[in-house]
Amino acid sequence: MKSRSLLTTALAGVVMSGALAGCAGISQAVAGFTQPNMSDESAASVEILRLPYGVPRIVASDHDGLGYGAGIVAAQDNLCLVMERAMTVRGERAAFLGAGDNNANIASDLYHRRIRNSGAVEALLAGEPGAVDTPSADARAFIEGFADGVNHVLATGEVTDPNCAGEAWVRDVTAHDIWYGALTLPFGQPIEAVTSAQPPAGEEATHSEARIEDLLVQRRGMGSNAYAVGSDGTREGVDAVLLGNPHYPWDGALRFYRVGLTIPGEFNVVGAGLITTPFVGIGHTENIAWTHTVSTARRFGYYELTLDPEDPTRYLVDGHSHAMMANDITVEVLGEEGATTSVTRTIWETEFGPVAVSQRMPWSQERAFAFAAPSGGLRIIDQYLAMYAADDVETLHGALSRYQATAFNTMAVDQDGGAFYGDMGLVPNVDTAMVMRCAASELAQGYWMQARIPVLNAADPTCRWADGEGATAPGVFGPADAPHLFRSDFVAQSNDSPWLTNPAQPLTGYSPIWGDEATPRSMRTRLALDQMAQRLAGSDGFGEAGFDLETVQAVMYSNRHHGGELLRDSVVEVCLESGEADLQPLCDALAGWDLKVNLDSRGAHVMALYLLSGGAVFEGAFDAENGATTPVGLASDDPAVLEALRAAANQLSQLQLAADAPLGEVMGEMRGDTRIPIHGGPAGTGVFNMIIPGSPVPGTGWTSVRHGSSWIMTVEFSDEGVRSEGVLTYSQSTDPTSAHYGDQTELYSNKGWEALYFDLDEARAAAVSSTVFER
Repeated sequence: MKSRSLLTTALAGVVMSGALAGCAGISQAVAGFTQPNMSDESAASVEILRLPYGVPRIVASDHDGLGYGAGIVAAQDNLCLVMERAMTVRGERAAFLGAGDNNANIASDLYHRRIRNSGAVEALLAGEPGAVDTPSADARAFIEGFADGVNHVLATGEVTDPNCAGEAWVRDVTAHDIWYGALTLPFGQPIEAVTSAQPPAGEEATHSEARIEDLLVQRRGMGSNAYAVGSDGTREGVDAVLLGNPHYPWDGALRFYRVGLTIPGEFNVVGAGLITTPFVGIGHTENIAWTHTVSTARRFGYYELTLDPEDPTRYLVDGHSHAMMANDITVEVLGEEGATTSVTRTIWETEFGPVAVSQRMPWSQERAFAFAAPSGGLRIIDQYLAMYAADDVETLHGALSRYQATAFNTMAVDQDGGAFYGDMGLVPNVDTAMVMRCAASELAQGYWMQARIPVLNAADPTCRWADGEGATAPGVFGPADAPHLFRSDFVAQSNDSPWLTNPAQPLTGYSPIWGDEATPRSMRTRLALDQMAQRLAGSDGFGEAGFDLETVQAVMYSNRHHGGELLRDSVVEVCLESGEADLQPLCDALAGWDLKVNLDSRGAHVMALYLLSGGAVFEGAFDAENGATTPVGLASDDPAVLEALRAAANQLSQLQLAADAPLGEVMGEMRGDTRIPIHGGPAGTGVFNMIIPGSPVPGTGWTSVRHGSSWIMTVEFSDEGVRSEGVLTYSQSTDPTSAHYGDQTELYSNKGWEALYFDLDEARAAAVSSTVFER
């Protein structure tokens, strides 16, 4: 199958989570249990296999059964997160947890109550059957089953997790809770900007001191790497290889959870999904493997409102005054004495979306700003079900095009050796010509030029997002106009724009709303492309050229530090020539550093502190013709170099850390009383295996991880079928009493991998237990 040439279309898929044992009415057995044919004798049965590391495999005869099993395992391993998410989307955080820091829980409740009160889910569920916005019967069954599975655990088991045991907010969920959670995914929501927007009390704007950040960057702190390697980039006998490496939070609602889902005779999928959403977002079937990476596309914008001089709650459109809608929302807030009080706030709505405020966008007597974002509604479940059914990347592309529900890039390979990249979601159909014509202020022009965020003149009715050809929602680009690429060698993404997804075929000519073109790439992107080039040439020390499962794993854990490779030697020269006594330990540590971020790499933390203090100053110019390899050379005469070295030395002194300490001694993750050493490095330093630690402890170092490598998945297709291995860096369960609270974290620390057991017979043979539920 090595003869496949350049491809021309694509698609990809997803599912979700868990496990329970020992409850009344449930049969249980050890590994080796022989399950009846689910499609024949036990149509109402749901089997949950528990594999090593607590990973569940759910086998059912229909989507309701799969959802039921997914709900059971989600509640078994991560009940507190499931319950907290339900509390959030119901708008009840303040009622149970109090106002929160800076009234954050009140703001969250107001925002989510606004959406809940709108009846959006109910309206979408009542939509025309077969419409892209109307959930299918299979999707509904899955969600209803998931809610029932969670409730089964609540009814038959005790809550062991001390994070929520005995809490009043641990109670039954409904299918609507799950649907509202899918409608308002826990990232990119302008919660404070919307709930803080109030009209000016006088002639002066009331928000000059607003603490709300502008939405210049979505999903702050999140990232990802991905390689999708086709038949021309693999070793003999291998058709395609995929690496998925999202960099997601290690705590909270955006944690991944490993799972396998099987309806015998219909589909079989393994991978991982977010704990609080009942499907797997990154995984593989027997035909395709896919992953997602954080996109540079701006999936939102603003409309600048010219206000009626007589009333700042009215705005002008084509010379006519329109009233904003005052949407009064009431939430309950728990006080210090244990009693709740009602708090009512007004959210101001316009035809474009809610009014939002920030430091740069206050609500004055003359103008205000409405936040606008296209909504994928409840399409996500059906999109991933369609992805499971894909035979190849062309069909995958078709599924992504039909639903346009992804908020990320998609990278995929298929069993025939095709590779695909696409940013296929709902993106406002705006280009530079429209913005320049419709920017009503210098501020609006600046947002576009500096951050690629469209701020259009609401007063001009011709300044509206255009309907794209073939688009599945109004005001967005159609799927044919979204950046996408089919290759037989590779596509690679590390959170830069689509431009150099494959340097041999740059993606150009797209609206800047998708991302920059012909601009410098991040050091992590440059490292990713350099690793790819070296592997295809066989020059990286990992043997014969081309990828297979083992070599992509070796590249992933090679832990190269491109910032150090590009700049270290020159930084050491400047350090030594300075003659400053306080810098000499840093000079020596950097000179002896192995340019890696392994546990035994001495001095890696020094380079991180240096680069994060502004030391990445290059002497050479960026060359768009060599965008993957320029600029180069340290600007040694730039004062920023010594300033960054001094800042790093000062931080080391304050932290009481030795400059030549091994990375594993200064960076770790606590699991109970056990400290697990962690390898990797922070964003902005040129590290592929990205780890962003939490706040350091003087004398100890960094004892927690905020974001970074989370679900690492590797897949190989060959004539022998599909092989896959992965590791969930922070482990399956957030319950500190669970046996699976830190076991995969230890595996990651040791650079280990675990089979995904795609083949159901292999999964049965490896299972630690099997539990059957009568649905």
